[in-house]
Parts: sequence; C-alpha cells; structure tokens
Amino acid sequence: MLIKIGGDTLALDGDIRRHIETEVAKLAARFPGEDLEAHATIQEEFDPLHGHRVRCELSAKIAHGRQIVVRDARKTAKEAIDEVFGLARRNLRRVRRQISIPRTLPHGALSTGTRAIGG
Repeated sequence: MLIKIGGDTLALDGDIRRHIETEVAKLAARFPGEDLEAHATIQEEFDPLHGHRVRCELSAKIAHGRQIVVRDARKTAKEAIDEVFGLARRNLRRVRRQISIPRTLPHGALSTGTRAIGG
C-alpha cells in the first residue's frame, strides 16, 4: 500500500495526515489481496459563493489498471476527507462489480454471424 499526501500547509498537520492514513487503510482493507496506491491532496481554497473551504482530492489505483479520482470541498478538513473517502468506497465497489460480472453475449448472437461459405 503506497500513500502520498500533498497539498498546502494542511498536508503538514499531523492529525490530518493520520486521518487520511486511517481512511486509506480502511479502503485497502475492503480490497484484500490487491495492491492499493493512493494520492491524496488537501488544500484550502476561497470560493466567492461559499467562502473559505477545504478541498480534498483522492486518486486511487488498485489492481488491473482500475483507477478513480474523487474530489470534494467542505468547511472543515475532516468533513472533506470523510466525504471523499465515502465516495471513493462507492466508486471502487462499482468499478470492481463491473469487472467481476462476466460479459455474456445475448442469446443467438453467435449463430447470426456463423454461416458456412460455399455451401
């Protein structure tokens, strides 16, 4: 499990780093046996409509080239981190389900294109 945490001065805060590391560990526990690579960015921003907010972005890669990118902004760092990792869990579950469902052809799809030539 590889974790990279970046951003502005918020990324230097020990409590925020521990919170992100804990959430990444929970996310990795949901996918046992698969290597997880996560890059989290957390930074403050000013939005004219919403004022000062904290933006969190997560880019996570798991086996077989599956990747998600999730971002959200909230009033506090904890809220932003919790929201992003909640969305990441849902998205990774969706991606994992799409790959695990076997792609079957509709009934009769093979017989329409298989005709003998010259007979």
